[in-house]
Amino acid sequence: MTVTIGLCLVVGSLILIAICLFRKNESFFNLRKVTSEHFGLFSQSRGHIAVIYGLPALFAIGLSMIYQAGTAFYNELSIILGILLSMLLAILSILSGYDFSTIEDANQKKKGIAVVKQTINSIVFVSLIIIGLLLYGLVGIVISGSSLPAFVYALKPVASGFAYYIFFVILLNLLIIIKQMSKIVEFNLEVKRGCK
Repeated sequence: MTVTIGLCLVVGSLILIAICLFRKNESFFNLRKVTSEHFGLFSQSRGHIAVIYGLPALFAIGLSMIYQAGTAFYNELSIILGILLSMLLAILSILSGYDFSTIEDANQKKKGIAVVKQTINSIVFVSLIIIGLLLYGLVGIVISGSSLPAFVYALKPVASGFAYYIFFVILLNLLIIIKQMSKIVEFNLEVKRGCK
């Protein structure tokens, strides 16, 4: 009985937190804006949304049929996610100090600022997904070690599939960040060539 009440409290609090953070015109931290700006990257190529957010579902379903995540998986996943999060935050700190004052061409400056803003937004978006998956993993570890009602164990393949899906989406979004970073490097090279 206590475990069921605890599970209901965990799920209920996570739902309330999500509702509060995704409210329209949230002044503290607007997840809705971060998400919409991230998906704005795909405005020119809607097919990439299917590749990055649709196809991982097939991968996750197949993987959850082969292996169901347990405590060991979530422990190892948390280490990997911690490393990825620290890498993203390091990149974010580098980009936040980016200076465009030396660029004279207004068009180049505008393009450079746009690419850096898109990259920062992608990093924030992926960081939020990583934090969400870390919380999900924490709940997964706690649930794996508890005696729960049978219906919860019946949902274990679904829970595993969700974790696999989110992790694969994170990896694909890292490719977007790498692409954005390459644009910034190309921009820097163009500016340096223009200065000579």
